[in-house]
Amino acid sequence: MHSTSRRLPVLAALLLTFGIASPPTRAEALTSFDFPAQPLIDSLRALARQTSLNVFFEPKLVAGRNAPAVKGQVSTEEALKELLKDSGLTFRHVDDKTFTIVVAGADDEASFKVNEVVVTGSRIHGANSTSPLHVLGRVDIDRTGYSQVGDVIRSLPENFSGGQNPGVLGADSGNLANQNGSNASTVNLRGLGSDATLVLLNGHRLAGDTFFQGSDISGIPLGAIQRIEIVPDGASALYGADAVAGVVNFVLRQDFSGVETGARIGSATQGGGTEQTYSALGGISRERWHALLNFEYSKQDEINASQRDFTAQAPPNETLLHPQERRSLFLNAGANLTDGIRASFDALLSDRKSDSVGQITTATSTTLESVDTPAYSAAASVDFDLPGTWKLHVTGVASGSHNNSRLRIPASNYASTVRYRNDVKYGEATADGDLFELPTGALKVALGGGYRNEGYRNGQPADVANGSFYESSRDVSYIYGEAIVPLVRVSDARIGLQELELSLAARTEHYSDFGSSTNPKIGLRYVPIPTLALRGTWGKSFKAPSFSQTSQPAMLYLYPAVWLGYPGAGNAMVTWGGNPDLRPETSKSRTIGADFTPAFAESAKLSVTYFHIDYTDRVIQPISNLATGLSNPLYVPFVRMSPSAAEQQALVAAAPTFLNSTTSPYDPADVVAVLQDKYANATSQNVSGVDVSYRQTLSLSQSQLDLFANGSWLKFDQRSISTAPSSRLSGTIFNPPGFKARGGVTWRRGDFSATGTINYIASEDDTNVLPSGHIASWTTLDASVSYDLSRAQGFARGLRLALSGSNLFDRDPPASAQVPYFTGLNFDSTNSSIIGRFISASVVKSW
Repeated sequence: MHSTSRRLPVLAALLLTFGIASPPTRAEALTSFDFPAQPLIDSLRALARQTSLNVFFEPKLVAGRNAPAVKGQVSTEEALKELLKDSGLTFRHVDDKTFTIVVAGADDEASFKVNEVVVTGSRIHGANSTSPLHVLGRVDIDRTGYSQVGDVIRSLPENFSGGQNPGVLGADSGNLANQNGSNASTVNLRGLGSDATLVLLNGHRLAGDTFFQGSDISGIPLGAIQRIEIVPDGASALYGADAVAGVVNFVLRQDFSGVETGARIGSATQGGGTEQTYSALGGISRERWHALLNFEYSKQDEINASQRDFTAQAPPNETLLHPQERRSLFLNAGANLTDGIRASFDALLSDRKSDSVGQITTATSTTLESVDTPAYSAAASVDFDLPGTWKLHVTGVASGSHNNSRLRIPASNYASTVRYRNDVKYGEATADGDLFELPTGALKVALGGGYRNEGYRNGQPADVANGSFYESSRDVSYIYGEAIVPLVRVSDARIGLQELELSLAARTEHYSDFGSSTNPKIGLRYVPIPTLALRGTWGKSFKAPSFSQTSQPAMLYLYPAVWLGYPGAGNAMVTWGGNPDLRPETSKSRTIGADFTPAFAESAKLSVTYFHIDYTDRVIQPISNLATGLSNPLYVPFVRMSPSAAEQQALVAAAPTFLNSTTSPYDPADVVAVLQDKYANATSQNVSGVDVSYRQTLSLSQSQLDLFANGSWLKFDQRSISTAPSSRLSGTIFNPPGFKARGGVTWRRGDFSATGTINYIASEDDTNVLPSGHIASWTTLDASVSYDLSRAQGFARGLRLALSGSNLFDRDPPASAQVPYFTGLNFDSTNSSIIGRFISASVVKSW
């Protein structure tokens, strides 16, 4: 266990390095703009890229309008005013990073409400989130220098890179959920598991992947993303199951007119891992309709153990980084059917292929695995403007992931194919608006409900004879409601109590396979002074048991009891497999936070959030180490000694498959114990910590500095079974780090920009050895430079060039003791990367 006080200097150094400077004031926070006279939509996109702000508008509002030239050092608001001059449009603030373009004139307030956006964390248009909200805009994504959405997510301090992710090696020796099952990329907020974070695409649920059923995000084309919204707070009251650790919403681009092509090529300087990505984006935006199509192709070569010095003892052909080939196609279209009815459709199709070579030790056989994962997501929506401020949103969604894994062992001529199929289909309707006027302001509410069908298949019907085929489905019906209650009327003149509002939400879901669950959430937002907002939340969340946990065929094994730690003669039975009587996993979460924008530096924003999650009834196979099942007192609640012949017969009758691994026929008189190792609600977890984030823009004489830093302290305790003491997981090998931070600075001058980013992961305890060893901290440096030729003449017009490098000092993963059962893997693959220095170049051309 590591003291938080030892990590404080790291974040302090980041904040001092990129410190909150007192100048400039709001009047001095200027940006150097140089926009030619051009279509308004192009100028708005250029302004969003240059300022790192979100600028929202309906395509029909800006279609066909031109913007005047803007040149010189002016504030962002002054630039917007100039661009919108004589257009009949104006802008409004949604939050400190977001503007919305609206119609100027007789009813500005109504026009503003029509264009307010729904941000993840609320179902109400224009609502302030009481939960912590981390937004990565298009500029933030470009500055990372990454080409895959999984790399962007894994870099975030609040996310753990373990779970179901590329590059995870040998980590399942301590946690079955830690493995690279299909080379998928998943979100793993707080390290609670890839299946405990709800993933949305344009606000719609994505299906799970393989038998762990966390959503694979690798098929989402990075170039098509407009922004990523992360809510690291329990959210089942708004979004239903799986949102225990939070919600991540990938919002893809819609407001694009023209053609954009791009290419990126890069490679690791130590060898292997060569990557190439090609994309094409085309869009049309007219007054009453718009359409967009994006295609992306990516190929990444493997990295083998022979290509890295720190894995010299591993089998040389062992694949450290799986090769992968991916294709994705995204389509979005929308139209105004009438002045008050809008329809939209979006679809994402992707296919991911990966091959790998596995060899645990040089003495074991080589396995060859090939994985193919086609996936899809499609959603159709209709929005209605109702009387007053009310809106109705109706949507239908279908999403699926079909995983095919082929395994071969050439030495034994063994071959097998495993197929997983996950599907989700649902329809949903939400209405929101002002219910009535209170003395303190309008009571805003959202009411909705829907029906969802989830399906899962393992294997093919032909496999039913050997017990490896099963399929299941469930129906879910649900209703939910949310209300924003202003407790005092908003007033800029009332120092100490300018705003105070209460957020209330609740959702009830009925599952066809395990009953109902109701989850509430309460939030409070308090603004004492214009520069400070305080917020807090309390809520409950839940996660339904996965299909593999409930529907997997039950198995019964007979082993020599000595294999299970028994000191005498005899045999023992072990139950294994699914449990249809599982309860849902539940959690209680709370957050307390503050967002500060100091008056002496209004371009700066400092956010601090404390979070706490109590996660109970987690589903596990309780006897994690069968070799000590009859010798470890922790497993006593799951062991039945001296079972009667009738009890044994009942187990044999209930199990479709009974496997005798002893050398003699089954005899009830020889059985000394029964070990219950099928899935059970047996684990609890307690997660708490602090997130800190900082952003600021400094205007220099002819350039601009953008400073940013994020850090997350985490304390993660787990009680494996009810009889075991609580143990600390955070800061130990193959578990979330106790502290993770990322900070950097971007320098911009004209069309040139350069970004440097420091990534830090705190030291760990190596619990694979006794006494525990030490794993050093890991610090890496990333950098990228770009040059925008969008305003050049001739062929260079619309050209953007970039050069990026990650882990520039080529830091190898910190050394650990050898991973159990895996020769030559002496590092924590969940908190470090085997890639080393990676250099890439990219070019984007707008036509």
